[in-house]
Amino acid sequence: MRRKLFILSLLLLPASLLINLGIMVFIDDEAIRALVAQEMLWSGNYISPTMHGDAYLNKPPLWNWILALSFTFHGEVNEWAARLPTVLGLLGFAATTYYFSRQHFSRYLAVIHAFTVITCGRMLFWDSMLALIDVTFSWVVYAQIMLLYEHGRRGNWWKAFGWAYALTAVGFMLKGLPAIVFQGLSVFAILGWTRSWKQFFRPAHLISGVGCLAVLVLYYWQYSEYVDLEKVARRLFIESGKRTAVAHGFGESAQHFLAFPFEMGYHFLPWTLLLVYLFQPGSWARLKQNDFAAFMLVAFLVNIPIYWFSPNVYPRYLLMLFPLLFGSLLFLHQEHETQRSLSYRTLRYTFLGLMAVCTLVIPFAPLFPETEIINYAWPKSILLGAAAGAITWTAWRNERNLLILFVVFLLLLRIGFNFFVLPPRAAGDERGILVQTTAYDIMKGHDRDSVAIFGYSLIEPATGYYLTKARGRVVRRQLEGFDQETFYLVSPVEYPSLQINQTDSLYLRHLSRAQPDGDVYYPFGTLPDPPQERVEWNKPLRDGMGSGLETRELEN
Repeated sequence: MRRKLFILSLLLLPASLLINLGIMVFIDDEAIRALVAQEMLWSGNYISPTMHGDAYLNKPPLWNWILALSFTFHGEVNEWAARLPTVLGLLGFAATTYYFSRQHFSRYLAVIHAFTVITCGRMLFWDSMLALIDVTFSWVVYAQIMLLYEHGRRGNWWKAFGWAYALTAVGFMLKGLPAIVFQGLSVFAILGWTRSWKQFFRPAHLISGVGCLAVLVLYYWQYSEYVDLEKVARRLFIESGKRTAVAHGFGESAQHFLAFPFEMGYHFLPWTLLLVYLFQPGSWARLKQNDFAAFMLVAFLVNIPIYWFSPNVYPRYLLMLFPLLFGSLLFLHQEHETQRSLSYRTLRYTFLGLMAVCTLVIPFAPLFPETEIINYAWPKSILLGAAAGAITWTAWRNERNLLILFVVFLLLLRIGFNFFVLPPRAAGDERGILVQTTAYDIMKGHDRDSVAIFGYSLIEPATGYYLTKARGRVVRRQLEGFDQETFYLVSPVEYPSLQINQTDSLYLRHLSRAQPDGDVYYPFGTLPDPPQERVEWNKPLRDGMGSGLETRELEN
């Protein structure tokens, strides 16, 4: 029966991860990645990322290369093409988890471990649907840690450090300095675990580290032809440090420290319910029966403090760490299941209860008014409800396969989410729809006109993306050389006294949300009296204001 359930899980994966994948309007972080990749394709410059023709310094370019490849494959730039690489990265992450777990766990437990990566709440109902770096970056970091362990425990340090530092270079090109932080902490963990501290100073480690550095130097040597590397380094450090306690007050940091375990436990439900096993007497002794399970917990505990002590952290930053925790907890679950402990029985009935409640609700999804826009809502809900009921009934009767049945149930929930939540959410996203429609509207009739963003006007990335898509070419940011013919998009916040012959206006989603007095629109039109000097900005640059390094400067 397990084999059939494994096959059923695999058959449900495409539907659960792909249905309505491209239906939602981009959030800002997605729009940044897509816009930078689009400008790369138009310019043919894959070394120096730009956004609105202005140097984009916040992240290295590897994820933009991946998106550009997806856009080329699809023949267009859209939400689906941008999000598909995330789904593929997630499947690679799960496959990697299975591969390493299978070396130390039974096939059944390794399969469940792989599916916890996909079916934890944060991934299943949020991050797997976004065109962000984090899922693929987490896959790379998890593989780093696993390769350090697998080769390090055998004493094969050349392979351990060689592979791990190669992936550190990949991770850095995806997200910057966090890749080095994870590598440093994981090296500390494996050397401490194997009591091999001398390896830190031996050629395998030193040469591998230098090799990683050489790869990055090779890229930044090419990059230095376009941008001052001092500004790039400064920006990377700002990006890596803006979530830390240094950038926030003591009160906010203390509040985050206390709330962090509960927030992360919520985001990574339902598998964090297995934490009940970790607080049982003798848990560490049980874990030490399996070196892999014990090391995973150690690696998790070594790496988690960098986010526990960092306020303003998003759960997606921890996606690479929770599979480490889940692996340890699954091993403990297996031990408790064998003994039929009170903790196991409580958890079993909790899972079964959750399945039963959801099964009762699914068939009646079309009764919610928001689902009126869904075609064939009743047949879909009845079919999904029947499937969920069959899985729940089987789980009540077949205790031995509880976890894989629970995985199947979670995949069915995601399919129901795709059918009954995503379309109403997309249709009801009035702010997102306004971002799209106003961007397309102001571009109508300006195919042959010069269009630009004035100076350091703050442009929300989703707005910038849809403007660019509507125009079909770069909407550049202009800092000097202004004229009376160009149509400019101007922020009245940054430039309240600038006169403009307004012909249209552009909606700003997040500024409107933060504005109690009403929606925020930027004027769009020509300048009757354009400035003769280059505009300067002496205050700190916020995200969406550019870097001040125009394409014109990059070409010099």
